[in-house]
Amino acid sequence: MKSSIIRRRREQSGPSETEARLDGILRELVTKREFSNLSTDEALLYLVERLADGLNVSRVGVWELVDNGSSLHSILMWDRGGGPHFNSLRLNSEDAAKYIDAVKGDFVLKINDAMNDPRCAELAREYLPKNNVRAMLDCPIRTFGGLAGVVCIEETGAPRDWTVAEVNFALAVSGLISLTMEHDQRLKAERSARAHEDRLRDYTSLATDWYWDTDEDFRMQRVYGNDARDGQTPDSFVEKILWEVDHLSPVLRSWDWLKDRVRQRKRIYDFVVASTDPYGMAHYAELAGFPKYAEDGSFIGYWGTAKDVTARMRREMELAQSEQRYRSAARIGGLGSWIWNEIENRCSYCSPEFAKIYGVTVEDLLERLSSVDGDLSWIHPDDRDHYAKLIREAVRDQTGYETIVRIVRDDGKVRTLHENTEAVFDSAGRFVATSGVVQDVTERIELDARLQRQEAQLDSIVANIPGALYRVKDDANFTPLYRSPGFARQFLYGDDYGEEGETTALTLRPEDRARINMTLRESTAEGTPYEMEYPVLLADGSERWVSDRGRPVQALDGTIEFEGIMLDVTERHAAEQALAHSQRLEAIGQLTGGIAHDFNNVLAVILGNLDLLQSEENIAGQRELIDNAIAAVNRGAELNRNMLAFARKSQLKLEPLDLAELIKSAGAWIGRTLPETISLKTTFPADLWKISGDASSTESALLNLILNARDAMPGGGELTINAGNFILTEDEHDDANELIPKGRYVVLTVSDTGAGIAEDVIERIFEPFYTTKPIGSGSGLGLSMVMGYMKQAGGHVRVESAVGIGTTFSLYFKAALGFVERQNNDDLPTNKPANKSARILVVEDDEAVLTVMVKTLTRAGYMVTSATSGQEAATLFEADPAFDLLITDVVMPGPIQGPMLVQSLRKTQPELPVIIISGYTDENTLSPDFLEQDVIRLQKPVNRQDMMAAIEKVLAAS
Repeated sequence: MKSSIIRRRREQSGPSETEARLDGILRELVTKREFSNLSTDEALLYLVERLADGLNVSRVGVWELVDNGSSLHSILMWDRGGGPHFNSLRLNSEDAAKYIDAVKGDFVLKINDAMNDPRCAELAREYLPKNNVRAMLDCPIRTFGGLAGVVCIEETGAPRDWTVAEVNFALAVSGLISLTMEHDQRLKAERSARAHEDRLRDYTSLATDWYWDTDEDFRMQRVYGNDARDGQTPDSFVEKILWEVDHLSPVLRSWDWLKDRVRQRKRIYDFVVASTDPYGMAHYAELAGFPKYAEDGSFIGYWGTAKDVTARMRREMELAQSEQRYRSAARIGGLGSWIWNEIENRCSYCSPEFAKIYGVTVEDLLERLSSVDGDLSWIHPDDRDHYAKLIREAVRDQTGYETIVRIVRDDGKVRTLHENTEAVFDSAGRFVATSGVVQDVTERIELDARLQRQEAQLDSIVANIPGALYRVKDDANFTPLYRSPGFARQFLYGDDYGEEGETTALTLRPEDRARINMTLRESTAEGTPYEMEYPVLLADGSERWVSDRGRPVQALDGTIEFEGIMLDVTERHAAEQALAHSQRLEAIGQLTGGIAHDFNNVLAVILGNLDLLQSEENIAGQRELIDNAIAAVNRGAELNRNMLAFARKSQLKLEPLDLAELIKSAGAWIGRTLPETISLKTTFPADLWKISGDASSTESALLNLILNARDAMPGGGELTINAGNFILTEDEHDDANELIPKGRYVVLTVSDTGAGIAEDVIERIFEPFYTTKPIGSGSGLGLSMVMGYMKQAGGHVRVESAVGIGTTFSLYFKAALGFVERQNNDDLPTNKPANKSARILVVEDDEAVLTVMVKTLTRAGYMVTSATSGQEAATLFEADPAFDLLITDVVMPGPIQGPMLVQSLRKTQPELPVIIISGYTDENTLSPDFLEQDVIRLQKPVNRQDMMAAIEKVLAAS
């Protein structure tokens, strides 16, 4: 009330000043019309700001009546503190019914106290307090259409009494706002009218390209329009009937269809013709027409339009081709499609390919898929629950799904399907269907399963082979691309292998790396596989031999890579080395045996002649010389026996021997061979088995080992001799790579604490004449004799040595369990006197030996017949079998050898006594039956006394 009194006093004191100020603003607006060149929004803002400045108010709004006058929508809301806002507010009849009704009264609304004015009752609830509005002055906006809205002037903070001058000023500015809005509406109406005319013109142009009419024979009379795209002009069709125009051809329908329509005076529609332009491009036009009738009702022709539908036809043909390609692809790929109507809850469509997968017709399948239960009835029982849950969740979430599911067809076959679906929505956004595609992947799933099994089998094979697969780059480090499990353990780390390691490249010798690189370069250049063997050094310090087989391959980027398999052949390499060593010893043995055989023949001739000289009576001055010569021959024979022992061709007397007793009886000479600085220890179990061996050869072998042990300990040490029973349960290989059959053995070990034997030397210690002792200190035949004797006796030798620690020799003797002693030469009965006039058949291929033997036997009083081959001896015996004794060599030229000759002659004379004499007796060449016969075997050279004793013994026994 106080503010109203103050404002009224101000007006009374100077009303002419306020009116003058407002008139000045209004005059400037009308005369300058600066707003006339602005856009509608800019002009409204300009006028609203002038109105607010003139009345000194905080808020002015321009509102438009909408919704048939039931609502107010703010076109512009200006706020002095917040600036302009366009199209920001809306007042509905529900929120401001009384105020809107007052506005629609088309009067100026002078509301001095808005919060208490009944016209603003609804506004007082929210709008007025929210915006701090306390007074309002509203002026109507009128356009050519009538009341269009209202200019709302709002006073904030306190009520206000609006003066006449302020009301008149507000009405004047509101009139300018009305003119601005009316001008805008007129512009919009004019633009709409022009746009409507343009659309009509465009629609007409789009609706047709040509107008035409014909006479009653369907001959073109008039054609209007532009030239066609194929180059034809409208005039080119005048006076022509369409089906007689050569360059036109109907599409989809025929000329007969058109003729029938004309004849029946029916409407023509959707008739498409095609023509081709000079460039070979096809163009299409669609004809439509109606029959024409005169005023009297008579038919006078057709009138119609022609529309260029080239673009549409091309799209339709492309779509048809695309659909055909899809159908072809679906048919070829076995891809079935279907649609499930979610509203009706049934399958509404399925393709022939889909029905074919199920093994039924389309009609039958649609009938059986008319419900969810019908759909689930096809699903394999083991998959049904999962599939039903998947469908429920997809429907709930309105999404598609993808799954692998099995069905059971009517023929009982189980097929595996890959199903992929998507949700379908209508224009309103409703979930109406699910569409899907299905492919029969039974064969692929089975193939995948087979591949998985094969991969598992391959992994199992790779895991169990002594090797690994690999693929590497062709670079300096052979960078690995793939290595199968086990590669690192077998070829990089050995026993030091852990879960992780830093080493990725093989550790090779420089010379091996150069050889490997050369092999790979040749393989790459020739495009052929490669195969090589080389050693690799492992992280644990061990060495392994590798067999590497592979091939060069070209990667996708064109670079060369290598793929292959590496096998651990360490054991095979060691076996090959041992075999080569064994074969070398065997070759040396063959050579040694042959030389010894020939040397024995030479010694036999010398010894025989010396025996003959010794039997002369007039050699008293020469007897000492002859005795020395015979001693030298015997030493040569002993040396030859060592050579034959290595060659396994010496004559042995195998019998059960008590090894412990044999060594105890040899204790005296063993003690004499050892110095006091070497201590001797022996250990033998009480239940030690007897061995199958030759006593003298066993003693000789033991002596050789003791002497070697002594020489290995020049500064003294410890010598240990042990023996024990041993059962070998599986076949093994000895140090010469010869098979040790499983069985019972007695193992004699001789160990020393000497210097030991180097690894490169231990491979050759059994070679004859090989020795590391100084010249004159050994013949090099000691260990070769030991090896030869043990092999010939059915035993084996093993040696273990470490430099600086000592050496152990182990002799494996066959146990003499169940030994059957064979009758030997010394056991032949001698109870009968010898027959000095006996006839003896002597067979020897060496003429010198034969001459000495004949002369020796003849001097002894025997009747001797000689032969140089088995065949000659058989002929002589067949002519006169009255011989008392056969003396024969073993190996002779011709098909009949010594043993064969004995067996042949004994068929005629079973009791014929026989003496076998040979440079060596290789019992491996004699059959067991022959060895069991009562024959005496003598080894060259044989002195006269031994020869005579054997003859007398065998003749006495016969």
